[in-house]
Order: sequence, then C-alpha cells, then structure tokens
Amino acid sequence: MVDDEKWPHLTPVERVEAVVATLVDRRTATASSPIGLSPGEIQAIDNDQSAPIGAAYRRFLELVGGGVGSFLQGSDVFDPLILGLGRAADDLLVENDVPFTLSPTDRVIFMHQGYSFDFLRGTGADPEVWSYSETYHPDLNPFHNAPTFTDWFRTLAEQHRAHIEARRLRT
Repeated sequence: MVDDEKWPHLTPVERVEAVVATLVDRRTATASSPIGLSPGEIQAIDNDQSAPIGAAYRRFLELVGGGVGSFLQGSDVFDPLILGLGRAADDLLVENDVPFTLSPTDRVIFMHQGYSFDFLRGTGADPEVWSYSETYHPDLNPFHNAPTFTDWFRTLAEQHRAHIEARRLRT
C-alpha cells in the first residue's frame, strides 16, 4: 500500500511509481508482468489524443502502458486498445443523444465494455479524472471521479489488491 503520509508530498511521477510498486509486489503481479511502452508507442498514444498527455499519465504508460498482471483486465486502458478511445467516446455520446461533448483538452484514458469511459480534464502534470456512464442518470453525466490521475490510479490499484486478497483468503 502507498503510505498516506507520504502521498501528498510525492510528485505526480513518484505517485505513479509508488502505485506501480504496490501492483508489482509478487502477489498482485510479478516483477516480469508489467509491460511498459517504448517512446514510439507513447508518442502514438499522445498523437491519438486531442491534447498532449501529462507527466503522470506518461509515466503510467512508460511503466505499465501495455498491462500489469490482471489489473484492469476487461477494460480498454492499455496499448493498443487505448488508441481510438476518444472517437469511441464521442460515438457513445452521440449514440446516447447526450448534450455533453468532450473538450479539445480532454483525453480519454479508459473505456469499459463500450458503455462507460474516464477522461483526463485539464492540461497539468496530474489532471482531474471525469467519467461518463450510460447507466447513470443523464443529469449526473459526466461526473467528477478523482481530483487527479494519480488518485484515480491509486484507488483502482487498491480496489484490485483488495479483490486479490479476498480471493486468496477464500482459497
């Protein structure tokens, strides 16, 4: 687990590294399972997005952009599935006749089963994360999910670890 006292004092890049370390602890994933991306692969993702990616998300891609163990399996968050998610999100909004549109600086970083997506809003090193889900009431979409990308990543990693631990205790 990431130390709550240290978390506020870490840079966005250090936060990503700390979360990855919790995923790669020989319980959740093995040291060989994280698949980081090359500079060229990261550039392709950056080019696919409507705005430049920030430092925290870039470090995420460098360390685990191709996947890490069973973390977030079943969702489009890793390369190459991340490519084209902005267009898929736009299509989902049109399909559901949603008046909301993504801004030119929003970057879609996650889509689950084609009915929900998460996106970065803001252009800083560690922007906010917002979400849209067609299962939510239209007045609630999009909604603020996390104050920063690193908080979003940390929360998902902690939920994943808790799930792994619960499964381990049942066996």
